[in-house]
Amino acid sequence: MLILIVGVTGNIGQKLIAPLRQRGAQVRGLARHEAKMAPSKLQLLESFHDMETWHDVPAIRKALEGVDAVICAYGPVPELVLEGQLLLVRLMEEQGISRFMPSAWNLDWTALDWRDVVYYDLFLATQRQLAMSSTIKPFYIFIGFFAETFFSLPGHGVFNPSTHGVWDSNSGKPKAEYWGTGDEKWQITTEQEAAEFTAALICDESREPGVYRYCSWEYSVREIAAIYEKERGVAVRLEPQGTAEDLQKTAAATQQELGLARFWQWMGYTYQIHQMSRKTMMSKLDNKLYADVKRVGLGEFLRLHPEI
Repeated sequence: MLILIVGVTGNIGQKLIAPLRQRGAQVRGLARHEAKMAPSKLQLLESFHDMETWHDVPAIRKALEGVDAVICAYGPVPELVLEGQLLLVRLMEEQGISRFMPSAWNLDWTALDWRDVVYYDLFLATQRQLAMSSTIKPFYIFIGFFAETFFSLPGHGVFNPSTHGVWDSNSGKPKAEYWGTGDEKWQITTEQEAAEFTAALICDESREPGVYRYCSWEYSVREIAAIYEKERGVAVRLEPQGTAEDLQKTAAATQQELGLARFWQWMGYTYQIHQMSRKTMMSKLDNKLYADVKRVGLGEFLRLHPEI
């Protein structure tokens, strides 16, 4: 099986290469910045294709030639989520490629209503468009929050208090800001486990397209702090911000003030709203589908990342 990773130079894109190879697949890459990849990873690719922009049709067509499946690992940019993925699907249809995993390693947005989380409106629109107009039936994988993003590891997104997220260890004195009681659960998955589960699923030709759910851990803010304290021997300062009602009011006011174009500056609030309400919580997981996907506990993850 020859699998094309679109956006191969990104965090999840690069982590997909080795698990796909281990399952016997050939891997081709398509991205804008080849220099972002180490030579050792480039050597694992069947070939690397450069693209000038997300709408570089000739480059995408060339990269799709002879491919059996496509994984889209685009970053969280609105035009890539909607326009970029729809263009990719149309070009896949031209070449008769049907096995497709869109970039959907997200909170489970299948239960969300329009405008609940404006960023996820783009995913909902893409899903609806494909369901109504495409012969391609995608594999959607939900993972909750990426661990690397939750802890704001450099280059993996920022979800600390500056963006109305939770965890802050930048000052050397770790703290967690939370709304509600601090006992509300968060579903979190490491990028590596997400990549390994994705590779297993795309290479398993017995699996039909549809929705799949995977999660490394499910902990509350208080539980995360307790595990951190045990591992590091350092106290975590817990800072309550208010009730769920307070959060709703704060989020609404901030969104109205800043507008949609500055959604990154207030979207952390909406993530927390729906995490607290459990609207995006995954009740049934597919973790047992592939026993060889290596599980890493939160304690081990912290040991692997002393910068947290």
